[in-house]
Amino acid sequence: MSTHSAQKLPNLHERKRRMSKKPDDDDLIPQHFEYENQYEKWRAANPRIEYDFSVDESGYIYWIWTFFVVCGCLYNIIVLSVLAFENIRYAYIEKILPINIAFDTVFLFDIILRSMLSFYEDGVLITSFSETWRHYVHSFYFAIDLLAIFPFDYLLIRKTSAAFCRLNRFLKIYRIANFIAQSYGKLTQVTISLSKIFTACFLLFHVNACVFYIISVNSDTSSWDGVNATFDDDEYLPWPYTPEKITDAYFVGCDGRTDCYNPYFYYDEAREDHLVELYHFWRTDNRTHIYNFSQFTKEYTLSMYWSAMTMTTLGEQPAPNTSLQNAFEIVNTLAGLLLFAVIMGSIGDLVANANAVKTFWQTLMDGLKQYMTYRNLNERLQTKVLKYCEYEMAEETIMKEHEVRDELPAKLYGHVTTSIIGASLVRSPLFRASERSFLNDISQLLEPHYFCPGDVVIEKGQLCSSMFIIVCGQMVEITEDNEIDHFEGEILGDVNLIWFNNHLNHNRHQHNVISSAFSQIHMLSRDDFFKVLSSYDPKLKRRLCDVAFYLQRQRGELDDKKRCLSENEDIESNLKRLAIDTLELHDKMTEMEEEFWDFSATAKRKLFESEMVVCDLLNNSQRRSR
Repeated sequence: MSTHSAQKLPNLHERKRRMSKKPDDDDLIPQHFEYENQYEKWRAANPRIEYDFSVDESGYIYWIWTFFVVCGCLYNIIVLSVLAFENIRYAYIEKILPINIAFDTVFLFDIILRSMLSFYEDGVLITSFSETWRHYVHSFYFAIDLLAIFPFDYLLIRKTSAAFCRLNRFLKIYRIANFIAQSYGKLTQVTISLSKIFTACFLLFHVNACVFYIISVNSDTSSWDGVNATFDDDEYLPWPYTPEKITDAYFVGCDGRTDCYNPYFYYDEAREDHLVELYHFWRTDNRTHIYNFSQFTKEYTLSMYWSAMTMTTLGEQPAPNTSLQNAFEIVNTLAGLLLFAVIMGSIGDLVANANAVKTFWQTLMDGLKQYMTYRNLNERLQTKVLKYCEYEMAEETIMKEHEVRDELPAKLYGHVTTSIIGASLVRSPLFRASERSFLNDISQLLEPHYFCPGDVVIEKGQLCSSMFIIVCGQMVEITEDNEIDHFEGEILGDVNLIWFNNHLNHNRHQHNVISSAFSQIHMLSRDDFFKVLSSYDPKLKRRLCDVAFYLQRQRGELDDKKRCLSENEDIESNLKRLAIDTLELHDKMTEMEEEFWDFSATAKRKLFESEMVVCDLLNNSQRRSR
């Protein structure tokens, strides 16, 4: 026997064994309920021979890789501008050049990775390497990426002041926009917006601080008295950066010493007039401990402080003295106003988006209050309406179920619904033995409904015309003896979708079901159920009817008579039957009309003939009488 036949027989035996079991057997419940995807099954059964080297642009791997590329872009912006400081330029070859080589390697691999990006053409996903490479090479970004990694670094090795030689690395800035676009599906809007604001402000302050330092180095500060002016007002300080503007950290070191007391200035009310004397007093005889900072730290921190304070207009700075300084201050003022407007606008949008749901419900509550007052509704109903609005506002649900259904394709929404309530459908004794595709089709026809505490979901005596799946909340079934609680994931009325003529209650509900909380349910009508069932094999219908009859009889809802299925007639079937009856009636009326006209013509002809005979008899009698 062949291997294929040997594998086929156990599957057939297993299928017969499962079908021979009782419908309520727990073994029939699938362990993993997944929606059916025939394409994936076919692809798994027929694997491709060729290897797929394509990269998904929306995947997490490419998103993480883009983050490293963005780090390289930010590194180039920071380093190329910080080369304005002498100490950094002198340490370029020893410390910075290896990092440059590392990020240049990242940019080189980025070209290779981008050449493998899959893309859609007329809705078809293209993953072939030859196609993706051709698509990338013929794009504008390929030329930008090549120009961005062109090795101009040897100029920096020969002349460290030529920082402009790496300006071509700035062409990769567009990858930052790519990273932000990819992050929208993986991070929250608040995280992305705050990161953008923080990064943009830091880079702007950083570049502006480097430009300020370059202007300061090329400015004349020889007429400024360093020590005395340090303690003067800010208006006497020079505009450019000077080493005296920022000092090292001084800490008092007079533990156990008696020479740290200065009787001349310690209690002097005019102490600010003797700041220079106090400065020299504490600097002599080792009365202080000095923590020295590097020259670059002083230069960069003071320049960064000046840039942040000037662009945000949070503090007054010394007035400029030259035309170049005036022009730079004007540009900073304009950029600061624009930056302030952008920051306030972005933060305002974040606050507005964060409170959009609350604002909507608050506005709706105000309108409902006015409407209910105008209509003179009773206080109890008004309280119930407002409690529902407060609940929705507290939940901050952005999209309702029907909005998701309207935005997504029908098939995709069916998959989403199946993933939510699939486990509940499988646990149902009526659906556990049915086909997966049947459950998927049913999921697409589920209608979402919302109930408040105290609302009657199922009324006693109501026809069993719907099935209810509790998505969230709680239901209470009130019986004659006690109350039965139904929680999330349970199904009500599934077995009674199939009607029988020997039902003791004429296929009507026996108890009231009331919502005891703010509940959301998915409802399936009986007409939709049979509409889907009619498109499947009649064996499935017979199997479901057998299960429903067994369960209803076990519950005592059927009498001992022979099973008699009440055939379902939905609206569409009734309309079709009505159309057929109308056509038949029209044909009969047409036939009767034709018979009437035939009879009428025959009667008129016979009447005319009778009249002619009578006239002839009268004429003959008159002639005889003459």
